[in-house]
Formats: sequence, C-alpha cells, structure tokens
Amino acid sequence: MKLLGSTKASYNLFTRVFLIGIICFLQQDAIAQGKGWTQLFNGKDLTGWDTYLRATNMSGYVEDPDLPYQPPIGLNNDPLNVFTVKDGVLRISGEIWGAITSKRAYSNYHLRFETKWGEQKYYPKDRALRDAGLLFHCTGPFDYASKCWMRSLEMQIEESNIGDYYDVYGGVPEFQTSEGISPLNEKLEQYDAFAPLKRGLWRVHRSGNFESPHGEWTRSELVARHADAVFIVNGFVVNRLYNIFREDLHRQVTGGKIQFQSESAEHYFRRIDIRPLRFPSGEPKLVSKDSVVTITAEEKNIEIVNTGDAVEIIAVELMGKNIDHIKVKLPEFPLVLKKNKQLQLPVSIKPGGRINNSVTLRLETVAGPVPDFEVRLIPGQ
Repeated sequence: MKLLGSTKASYNLFTRVFLIGIICFLQQDAIAQGKGWTQLFNGKDLTGWDTYLRATNMSGYVEDPDLPYQPPIGLNNDPLNVFTVKDGVLRISGEIWGAITSKRAYSNYHLRFETKWGEQKYYPKDRALRDAGLLFHCTGPFDYASKCWMRSLEMQIEESNIGDYYDVYGGVPEFQTSEGISPLNEKLEQYDAFAPLKRGLWRVHRSGNFESPHGEWTRSELVARHADAVFIVNGFVVNRLYNIFREDLHRQVTGGKIQFQSESAEHYFRRIDIRPLRFPSGEPKLVSKDSVVTITAEEKNIEIVNTGDAVEIIAVELMGKNIDHIKVKLPEFPLVLKKNKQLQLPVSIKPGGRINNSVTLRLETVAGPVPDFEVRLIPGQ
C-alpha cells in the first residue's frame, strides 16, 4: 500500500505512539511482576526445575546393606513418569522417592502453593498416612538425605499434619513448644506461641489442623525471613522457626533451593508462586471493637479498624489449645488494610468442637505479627 503526504506522516506517528505504548505496558508489567508474585510452576512443564530419583530397589529412609547396589535413576531422568504435568497441574506419583528442585536458590521470600492428595500409595508407606514435603534452604548434593533429597529443612505435607517441621540436616532452629498429645495419645512437641524457646528438636508438630478434606486443595505458604521461617496453612499460622543455625558452618542459614518430595504417595500441585519480601516502613494501628470476644456455636463478628498506616495482612494466628475447634471465616489473603478501613472476622465454635480455655487471635504480616494487636476469645455457655 502506498501512503502519501499527511496520511503517511499520520501513520508513522500512530505507529510510534503504538510501539511506545506497548513498550511502556511491558515495562510496567515487568515492574508489577517484580513487586508481586512470580510463577515458579508455569502449569505447562517443569521449566525452571530439576528432577532427581533414587534407585528403584531402595525402600525407606535407611539404605539396606543386604540389597545389591543399583545406580540411582538420577538427574532429569524420569522413565516411570513420577513427575507429570497436565491441565495446569503437577502430578507426583510417589512411586519412586525423589524430588523436583528449583534451579535457582532463594532467600527472603514468600512462597505459596496448593496441593491435594491422590489415591495411590506405595511401599514402604502403603499403609501409612499419605506423605510428601516442601524442603527449603536446600544445599549440597541431590542424594544427601535418604539418597534422594538435599540437605534442608522441611515443611511437612502429610495427611492431617501439614505444617509440621522435620529436620533434614539443613540447620538447627529454635522453636516455641509445649507438650501436646497426638491422636494416638502419644506425647509430642507442639508449636505454642506462649512457650519458651527450645533448640535441637528433630520434629515439631503444627499448632492445629487447618488443612482441607481429602481430595480438596489445601493452600500452604512459607515465609522465609532471614534465619526465621513461618508456616501457614489455609490462611492460619501453624508453626514458627527462629535462628536457623549450622554449627558446622558457624553461621545462620538464610537461603537455598526449593524442593517438593516424592515419598510413596500420589499428590498434586498447582499455583506455585513466589515473591520477594518487602518490609513496609509505616506504622499500622489496629483496634478491635472488643478486646475480649465470647464465642459459641453462633457466629459473631470481630470488628477491626486500622487507625494507622496501611498494612498488608497475610494470615491469622490462633494461640492456645484446641484452636482447630474454632471456625474463622477468612478473607482472601494477602489483604491490604488501609487507614480508617475495617476488617470483619466472623468467628464461632465448630459443630462438635469444645473449647475449655481462652484463645488469642492475632494477625500476621511478612515481617511478623501486627504489633500491639491481640483479641482474646473466651468460650461461652
């Protein structure tokens, strides 16, 4: 097509404006992604991840000296399709123990993902709870632990125990724990925000069970902040780690790669996202209409107003015993509560639940709990 005179000039001007607009849009989008969430899993394939699988003749956590040597399946080799992607979902069969590992290492980040259980289970855990895990601050060889996992710390992903901590030799944290009782009536160390710090624990149970029923998606989050970490399940803080320290290196542990385990159970992942931590400089001031709220089976609103600077809330924490007997209707997190804006949290006791003690509610940010804000929940008649 031939353009003449002013028509051609108008066309060139339009083209330049259009291209400038596209460039600005792309730049703004890049800036927005830099400030917000980035997909670690693209929903199409395992770009950005490595896979590692151990030998097929191994079973359990300890190598059996009576079994003949067999080489591991190894790095980025998956003949049994343990890791597959379909319709935006990652399936991990669990048939062979191993992991997918981020190619990059991360520190000071907020990670979130959704997971649900499948039906298949494999020996040696075919009669046990379905099990998997998020390993973080991963370093060293792929076969450091149980011949298939890196040196790391674990946020447990196990039926009814999502949010437990396990030691995978990645460092020794401090925890606030008190004595708890398992469903099998066994004593255990359980996260308790009112308890003093302890060090040297290989497992710490989550404060309460907030995961979704079998077959439904559970959203889990990890806030890795310097040498501390926070575990969040479906919007509730369930565990905290402080001052992760490697004595052999004489320093704190603050970063590493990310792994998701294959460990004898079929399960699925979607929406694996990460963002860098940015700590706001403002001073929020949250005020509850009632500092003490009586809760029963009938729903009651906790009314919260922010009279200070805007604050981003990422979770709720319930502190006390039997906290998973309390129902709190949560908004979609993260949520920015601006100055003079109100947040309502409907609370009640779940059907069949029993609360014989007071429970304290507080709100979580990426920097920790909102300062100087707590609401005490007491059981009614």
